[in-house]
Amino acid sequence: MKKKRRLLISIFIALCLSFGGFQYYKQQRIHNIFDEIYYEESDYHNFTFLWNGRAFYQLKGLKIVDNDSQEISIHSIDYDSEDLPNAIQFLGYYFYFGFQDMTKVGVEMRLRMPGSETTINVEYLYDVNNQQLERYMWYQDKKYVRYYSQSQVETFLAEHGKTVEDIRKEADDVLRNKVLKDWTSIYSSHFSTNNWGDVTFKDSWREDFSKN
Repeated sequence: MKKKRRLLISIFIALCLSFGGFQYYKQQRIHNIFDEIYYEESDYHNFTFLWNGRAFYQLKGLKIVDNDSQEISIHSIDYDSEDLPNAIQFLGYYFYFGFQDMTKVGVEMRLRMPGSETTINVEYLYDVNNQQLERYMWYQDKKYVRYYSQSQVETFLAEHGKTVEDIRKEADDVLRNKVLKDWTSIYSSHFSTNNWGDVTFKDSWREDFSKN
């Protein structure tokens, strides 16, 4: 009886130490609010679904798509367009959990130009490996051709009475006051909409994607 009791106590202690080590490991990975979002989703898909609910299930009006095919492994979480302000046509996350060695989370938004259904796309792409958040923008014409270069985007925006800085400010406002605000409402975050943590911010242009 005593041996059995000692064995149970030993198992309990081992489980406690393992759980404590796992919690410590989880916290060591987190440098900023985007790490929180990425790892919360990644852990859910890997193992925590066994005992822990999915944080995003707490938000209403989301469409969650999980695609684990060999061709592409992308997970997306999109807001229902009916729940978005009229100025935002589309808003959503996309995740890469090791697909083609990518460990990234992105936020994509399509902002309507004033008085029209024409949109400009702004994307924020966070790389877990180097804690870098990249912001870039592009637009698409009626033939579904995409344009990414700075000169193309600036010309397009000027035709609609906007500048690159105008769009960056509008997009940052959506990121802070919609995306990250929603996240902190469903997750016990160590960060806030104004304090993102240790993250390097970078603006870029995807010139290599552009059509001449």
